[in-house]
Amino acid sequence: MFKNLNPGSLGHNLPFDQTVTLAKKHGFSGVDLDLGYLGQIRQAQSLQAAHDWFSATGLRPGAISVGAKWREGDSEADFEASLGQVKSDAQLAQALGCTRATTWMMPGSNKHPFRQHWALVAPRLMRVAELVGEHGLAFGIEFVGPATLRAKFKYDFIHTMDAMRTFCAEIGKTSNNTGLLLDCFHLYTAKGLNSDINFLDPQEVVYVHVNDAKAGRTEETQIDQEREMVGATGVIDIRGFFDALKRIGYDGPVAVEPFNQAVRDMPAEDAIRLTSQALDRVM
Repeated sequence: MFKNLNPGSLGHNLPFDQTVTLAKKHGFSGVDLDLGYLGQIRQAQSLQAAHDWFSATGLRPGAISVGAKWREGDSEADFEASLGQVKSDAQLAQALGCTRATTWMMPGSNKHPFRQHWALVAPRLMRVAELVGEHGLAFGIEFVGPATLRAKFKYDFIHTMDAMRTFCAEIGKTSNNTGLLLDCFHLYTAKGLNSDINFLDPQEVVYVHVNDAKAGRTEETQIDQEREMVGATGVIDIRGFFDALKRIGYDGPVAVEPFNQAVRDMPAEDAIRLTSQALDRVM
C-alpha cells in the first residue's frame, strides 16, 4: 500500500503541478491523475511529453476517475457519447503508467426498483470496464453505506461490500478487471466487518479510501458528508482495516476522504500536511 494524495477528496481544488509539489513535500508516494492538465501537455506537445512530465515527478499514479455518463439519470445517447472520452482518458492513463480507474454508486433510486436499476446500469458499466480494461486498467466501484442516505430513496440499491462484490463479478465477467473501491466509512456504516476483507482476493480491491466516523453516532446515524480525519475519533477500527488489507496483499493507493468542514477550511497545504501525518500514524 502507498500513501496517495487527492486534494479534491480533502475539499481543496489545486492545479496539478501544485498538487505534485505538495505531495512530494509532505511524503506522499502517489497522486491521482489530473488528465485535464496532462492532456493539455499531450495536446500542446506529445503523449511522450506528458509521460516524461509525470515521470519526472517521481510519484506513482493512483487512479483516474471514470467520466462515463452511466447513471440512471443519463440518457442512452449521453452514455454512448461519453465513451469516446473514456477511451481517450484510458489511453492517456495507460501511457502514464496508471493501472486503476474508479467510480462510485448511489445506494438507492427514486425512479427504479432494484432489478430495473441493475438492468439499466450493469450493461453500461460492463462496457466501461471492458473499455478501460483494453488499456490495462482495473476498474473499482465504490458502494455507499450510510442508512441515513439510503432512507432518502424510494428504492434501495447496492450498499454493502458483499452486494458490490457480486455486482463487480457481473460487471467484470468478460474483462476480468472489476473490483471494489473500498472505503472504511462505508464498510462501517453498512455494518461490515474488517474480518470480511480477509475473504477477498487481492485483485478484488482496486482502490482504498480511509477516514473516521463521528463520535456519539451509531452506524445507523452516521451522515455521509460528515466524517473525521482518519484515526481522529477511533470509532472506526482503522488498524484492523489496514491489517486485513495487508493480509490479503493489497498493494495499491490509500487516499483520505474525510468530508470534514474543518479540513476544507484549512489552507490547502495545512490540510495536506495533516493528512500525511494522520496516515503515517495509522499505516
